[in-house]
Amino acid sequence: MRYWLLVLNDDEFTEQQAYEVEAVEPAAALPESAEDGDEVALAGAEGVFALGEVDGGAVAYRRRLQEPVKTAGTARADGQDGAEEEAAGWIALLPDAWEDLIRTLPAPERRSDWLVTLSMPIEAVDKAEAVRQFWSYIRSLGPKELPTFVSPYGRELEGTSFLLGVEHEQDPEE
Repeated sequence: MRYWLLVLNDDEFTEQQAYEVEAVEPAAALPESAEDGDEVALAGAEGVFALGEVDGGAVAYRRRLQEPVKTAGTARADGQDGAEEEAAGWIALLPDAWEDLIRTLPAPERRSDWLVTLSMPIEAVDKAEAVRQFWSYIRSLGPKELPTFVSPYGRELEGTSFLLGVEHEQDPEE
Protein backbone atom coordinates (compact mmCIF):
# COMPACT_ATOMS: atom_id res chain seq x y z
CA MET A 1 0.00 0.00 0.00
CA ARG A 2 1.18 3.50 -0.85
CA TYR A 3 0.23 6.87 0.63
CA TRP A 4 -0.54 10.00 -1.35
CA LEU A 5 -1.37 13.66 -0.94
CA LEU A 6 -3.58 14.89 -3.78
CA VAL A 7 -3.71 18.67 -4.04
CA LEU A 8 -6.76 19.73 -6.07
CA ASN A 9 -6.84 22.90 -8.13
CA ASP A 10 -9.13 25.70 -6.94
CA ASP A 11 -12.05 24.73 -9.21
CA GLU A 12 -11.93 21.06 -8.15
CA PHE A 13 -11.67 22.04 -4.48
CA THR A 14 -14.67 24.39 -4.76
CA GLU A 15 -16.72 21.68 -6.48
CA GLN A 16 -15.87 19.17 -3.73
CA GLN A 17 -16.91 21.67 -1.03
CA ALA A 18 -20.22 22.39 -2.73
CA TYR A 19 -21.62 18.89 -3.21
CA GLU A 20 -21.76 15.59 -1.36
CA VAL A 21 -20.25 12.94 -3.63
CA GLU A 22 -18.86 9.48 -2.99
CA ALA A 23 -15.64 9.99 -4.93
CA VAL A 24 -13.56 12.61 -6.71
CA GLU A 25 -12.18 12.03 -10.18
CA PRO A 26 -9.22 14.44 -10.22
CA ALA A 27 -8.14 16.29 -13.36
CA ALA A 28 -4.61 15.04 -12.68
CA ALA A 29 -4.21 11.46 -13.84
CA LEU A 30 -3.32 8.86 -11.23
CA PRO A 31 0.41 8.20 -10.97
CA GLU A 32 1.48 4.93 -12.60
CA SER A 33 2.54 3.53 -9.23
CA ALA A 34 -0.90 4.18 -7.62
CA GLU A 35 -3.04 1.10 -6.96
CA ASP A 36 -6.54 0.46 -5.69
CA GLY A 37 -6.59 0.66 -1.90
CA ASP A 38 -3.76 3.21 -1.63
CA GLU A 39 -4.62 5.85 0.97
CA VAL A 40 -5.01 9.48 -0.11
CA ALA A 41 -5.23 12.78 1.76
CA LEU A 42 -7.20 15.27 -0.36
CA ALA A 43 -6.18 18.91 -0.10
CA GLY A 44 -6.96 22.32 -1.52
CA ALA A 45 -5.16 25.62 -1.10
CA GLU A 46 -6.45 25.84 2.49
CA GLY A 47 -5.16 22.41 3.50
CA VAL A 48 -6.30 18.80 3.86
CA PHE A 49 -10.09 18.51 3.77
CA ALA A 50 -10.68 14.75 3.40
CA LEU A 51 -9.22 11.26 3.46
CA GLY A 52 -9.93 8.60 0.89
CA GLU A 53 -8.55 5.68 -1.04
CA VAL A 54 -7.76 4.99 -4.67
CA ASP A 55 -10.64 3.16 -6.33
CA GLY A 56 -10.21 2.72 -10.08
CA GLY A 57 -9.47 6.12 -11.59
CA ALA A 58 -11.02 7.99 -8.67
CA VAL A 59 -10.47 8.63 -4.98
CA ALA A 60 -13.36 7.32 -2.85
CA TYR A 61 -14.08 9.40 0.24
CA ARG A 62 -13.71 7.77 3.66
CA ARG A 63 -13.80 10.88 5.86
CA ARG A 64 -14.35 14.60 5.37
CA LEU A 65 -13.07 17.18 7.83
CA GLN A 66 -15.23 20.01 9.10
CA GLU A 67 -12.57 22.55 8.11
CA PRO A 68 -9.38 22.16 6.03
CA VAL A 69 -6.20 21.63 8.04
CA LYS A 70 -2.90 23.13 6.85
CA THR A 71 -0.13 20.53 7.15
CA ALA A 72 3.58 20.44 6.34
CA GLY A 73 2.76 18.44 3.19
CA THR A 74 0.27 20.98 1.86
CA ALA A 75 2.66 23.86 2.59
CA ARG A 76 5.31 21.95 0.63
CA ALA A 77 2.93 21.48 -2.30
CA ASP A 78 2.08 25.20 -2.34
CA GLY A 79 5.64 26.43 -2.30
CA GLN A 80 7.89 24.03 -4.20
CA ASP A 81 8.49 22.75 -7.66
CA GLY A 82 8.88 19.02 -7.66
CA ALA A 83 8.71 15.86 -9.66
CA GLU A 84 6.24 15.42 -12.49
CA GLU A 85 3.74 13.64 -10.20
CA GLU A 86 3.86 16.56 -7.76
CA ALA A 87 3.29 19.07 -10.56
CA ALA A 88 0.18 17.10 -11.54
CA GLY A 89 -1.19 17.35 -7.99
CA TRP A 90 -0.05 13.99 -6.63
CA ILE A 91 2.65 13.78 -3.96
CA ALA A 92 3.89 10.37 -2.80
CA LEU A 93 4.23 10.16 0.98
CA LEU A 94 6.41 7.82 3.00
CA PRO A 95 4.60 5.88 5.75
CA ASP A 96 6.14 8.09 8.47
CA ALA A 97 5.00 11.25 6.68
CA TRP A 98 1.50 9.75 6.33
CA GLU A 99 1.36 8.97 10.05
CA ASP A 100 2.52 12.52 10.86
CA LEU A 101 -0.18 13.94 8.60
CA ILE A 102 -2.90 11.76 10.20
CA ARG A 103 -1.78 12.83 13.68
CA THR A 104 -2.23 16.53 12.76
CA LEU A 105 -5.88 16.00 11.81
CA PRO A 106 -8.65 16.44 14.38
CA ALA A 107 -10.39 13.38 15.79
CA PRO A 108 -13.51 12.32 13.87
CA GLU A 109 -16.65 13.99 15.14
CA ARG A 110 -19.79 12.15 16.16
CA ARG A 111 -22.62 12.45 13.64
CA SER A 112 -25.61 14.52 14.71
CA ASP A 113 -28.83 15.83 13.17
CA TRP A 114 -28.90 19.23 11.48
CA LEU A 115 -31.67 21.38 10.12
CA VAL A 116 -30.59 22.89 6.77
CA THR A 117 -32.88 25.40 5.08
CA LEU A 118 -32.97 27.59 2.02
CA SER A 119 -35.79 30.10 1.77
CA MET A 120 -36.48 32.70 -0.86
CA PRO A 121 -39.53 34.77 -1.77
CA ILE A 122 -40.94 33.86 -5.18
CA GLU A 123 -43.74 35.64 -6.98
CA ALA A 124 -45.91 33.19 -8.92
CA VAL A 125 -49.49 32.54 -10.06
CA ASP A 126 -49.84 29.29 -8.07
CA LYS A 127 -47.95 26.83 -5.83
CA ALA A 128 -46.78 24.65 -8.70
CA GLU A 129 -45.27 27.60 -10.59
CA ALA A 130 -43.59 28.82 -7.39
CA VAL A 131 -41.98 25.41 -6.89
CA ARG A 132 -40.78 25.26 -10.52
CA GLN A 133 -39.27 28.73 -10.23
CA PHE A 134 -37.63 27.78 -6.92
CA TRP A 135 -35.88 24.76 -8.47
CA SER A 136 -34.88 26.84 -11.51
CA TYR A 137 -33.23 29.39 -9.21
CA ILE A 138 -31.48 26.62 -7.28
CA ARG A 139 -30.12 25.11 -10.49
CA SER A 140 -29.00 28.43 -11.98
CA LEU A 141 -27.51 30.02 -8.86
CA GLY A 142 -26.29 26.93 -7.01
CA PRO A 143 -24.15 26.70 -3.88
CA LYS A 144 -21.78 29.47 -4.98
CA GLU A 145 -24.48 32.13 -4.74
CA LEU A 146 -27.26 30.76 -2.50
CA PRO A 147 -26.53 30.76 1.22
CA THR A 148 -28.12 28.04 3.30
CA PHE A 149 -28.88 28.21 6.97
CA VAL A 150 -27.89 25.38 9.27
CA SER A 151 -28.56 24.76 12.94
CA PRO A 152 -28.41 21.82 15.32
CA TYR A 153 -31.76 20.03 15.19
CA GLY A 154 -33.98 21.35 18.00
CA ARG A 155 -31.75 24.39 18.59
CA GLU A 156 -32.70 26.52 15.59
CA LEU A 157 -31.68 29.80 17.29
CA GLU A 158 -28.05 28.67 17.04
CA GLY A 159 -28.25 28.71 13.24
CA THR A 160 -25.57 30.16 11.00
CA SER A 161 -25.33 30.91 7.31
CA PHE A 162 -23.10 28.87 4.99
CA LEU A 163 -21.94 29.43 1.44
CA LEU A 164 -19.98 26.62 -0.27
CA GLY A 165 -19.66 24.75 3.02
CA VAL A 166 -18.00 27.70 4.78
CA GLU A 167 -19.62 29.92 7.40
CA HIS A 168 -20.71 33.14 5.72
CA GLU A 169 -21.72 36.48 7.23
CA GLN A 170 -25.19 37.64 6.16
CA ASP A 171 -24.71 41.32 6.91
CA PRO A 172 -26.83 43.32 4.42
CA GLU A 173 -24.14 46.04 4.42
CA GLU A 174 -21.62 43.68 2.77
